Amino acid sequence: MTGPTRLSVVRAGSRSRVHRTTGHLTARIMDQDAHGARVGLLATQALLLAGDDVRIEVDVAPGAWLDIVETTGTVAYEGDAPSSWAVDATVGDEAILTWAGKPFVVSDGVATHRDTRLRLHGTGRILMQEKIVLGRAGQTGGDLTMSLNATDDTGPVQVEHLDLTRQTRSMPGILGNLRSLDTVTALGWSPDPPGEPEAGTTGPGETYFRLDRAGAVLRWIGIGRFRDRLCDLAFDAWCEEAMHGHRSRGHLAARRPGHAETAGRRDVPTPAGLPSPSPAAPAGA
Repeated sequence: MTGPTRLSVVRAGSRSRVHRTTGHLTARIMDQDAHGARVGLLATQALLLAGDDVRIEVDVAPGAWLDIVETTGTVAYEGDAPSSWAVDATVGDEAILTWAGKPFVVSDGVATHRDTRLRLHGTGRILMQEKIVLGRAGQTGGDLTMSLNATDDTGPVQVEHLDLTRQTRSMPGILGNLRSLDTVTALGWSPDPPGEPEAGTTGPGETYFRLDRAGAVLRWIGIGRFRDRLCDLAFDAWCEEAMHGHRSRGHLAARRPGHAETAGRRDVPTPAGLPSPSPAAPAGA
């Protein structure tokens, strides 16, 4: 049984200390300063196969920053056993975690679950983006459930469970023929969207809402290919806001490449043009 991937960062004198433990994924340092690091996640084997239980544990110490980069998208392949992808992250006081996920593609014949648990302390901040694609080319996609449980020192901040199984999403008023979801979640502060989202401008729906306490969520839902541009813009803008207080202390945080800068290099799998399954392809991309 493969153990969890563990990743932690602590502020230090001239260079932060980054501790890594390899599981289904391994971490590679891309940039680093005294207060934090940008780290790329790479698969150590073909993912996500039937029966895989991928676990990622993250700890950002007080005052530190961590920017996680997924190097490829992930395809959940069909099989007899269910699979899972779980993230467990703790962010300390005055610390920042940013994580822009690549597409997670749910093939036909799949039963898979994504579970995210986040703990904020003090004035810590978390910014995460999740991209979901239901089905490969010519498919409707298998069964997916997603859970998010975020807490701070006071109690729950955001608790959500999405039942995206085939039976549920075919019910009237749920998803119908929609196949793509893009969600940006900010915790620890309540940023405004970059422009006023108008339902139907880039897909059937864009929704922005503030949480009861410090936090905000922006979600896009559409058909087929990822035509959403609102969530990528929001992630980049909100990342700038989140890192603002660290700029005088960490120059790397100030020059994080945005979606627009990396658009020409991104391999974004979509239902209309997904690669064929290949057991040798890391992360299913």
